Amino acid sequence: MISSDPTIFPERVRKVRRLLPTDPGVVAALVKLATEEPGLNLREITERMEREHGVKLLSPTVASLLQRHGVRTQADVREGEQFRQAEAALLAGKPVPEYLVRRAMKANPALRERERETRGPGERVCVAQLSVVRPGAWGNKRGRVWVHTHVAVDMYGGMAVAELYREATAGAAVAFLHERVLPFYRREGITLASVETSRGSAYYGGRCAEHMYGVYLASQGIRHEMRGRQWPEMNGFVERFREVFVSGFVKPLRLRPRRGRPANSERALVTPMSESAFYGARAKLAEWLRHYNEETPLDSYRNAGLTPRAFWQGAGTLNVEH
Repeated sequence: MISSDPTIFPERVRKVRRLLPTDPGVVAALVKLATEEPGLNLREITERMEREHGVKLLSPTVASLLQRHGVRTQADVREGEQFRQAEAALLAGKPVPEYLVRRAMKANPALRERERETRGPGERVCVAQLSVVRPGAWGNKRGRVWVHTHVAVDMYGGMAVAELYREATAGAAVAFLHERVLPFYRREGITLASVETSRGSAYYGGRCAEHMYGVYLASQGIRHEMRGRQWPEMNGFVERFREVFVSGFVKPLRLRPRRGRPANSERALVTPMSESAFYGARAKLAEWLRHYNEETPLDSYRNAGLTPRAFWQGAGTLNVEH
């Protein structure tokens, strides 16, 4: 509404950006080009698509579409081999050029934690919260958040536990531990020794304050570790899980139509997730997690192509009837 009072500035009118899917014909042409000429890099592919099909695509869009269709270019293979060599040198304590270290850690954030390597399941589990943003939403972050994903990722092989909650509070964080994380480790027959978190308000109340999260962990005999102030706020194993989670679960969830409307319609921006949709999303997350833990091989450090479940089974310390 624009006020008639000249002393009051009119509200800024914002346009909702609509994220439209790439035309299926363009996707088919892109996949065909990359498959038939695997020696092309992303820049060359985007130039060919614009020249031959009159479509200008961003490099990240091309990379995402090719990854979704399981297409690897020769450039991807060369780059992957370069990263593997750099990773092997880092783990062996050999000198690696700084620029290559940064690129290798960006490709596999778990490498950041290599000097804190754990020796078995449950030794250190990293807990964090990932916000799922409403489709197409903009503006204040609090108004954009659709639902909160509480995650726990074991630094031994990347085994993950996750659940959706309405809130990102300390109470929800404790509920996640009590309802999901501890029961999971009990079923596996594994002792949970330590939980690592950031210094966010859901987990930490300052030096002088007794926080309910730490009190709950202490009552269960679990050590509470917090990320060092000089470290990145998010653990590298959690960051790696987040990449797979966003592409494999969040994006399909946000693109799903709601009541005959596209997920990025104006109505979706103001309509909270209904109870039925919320519990339906929880069920889908449980199935997706099973697929991630048991069927998704993780390349490079530290799984070397093993799924989280297979990596744990290799330790010989857990139940294998799954």
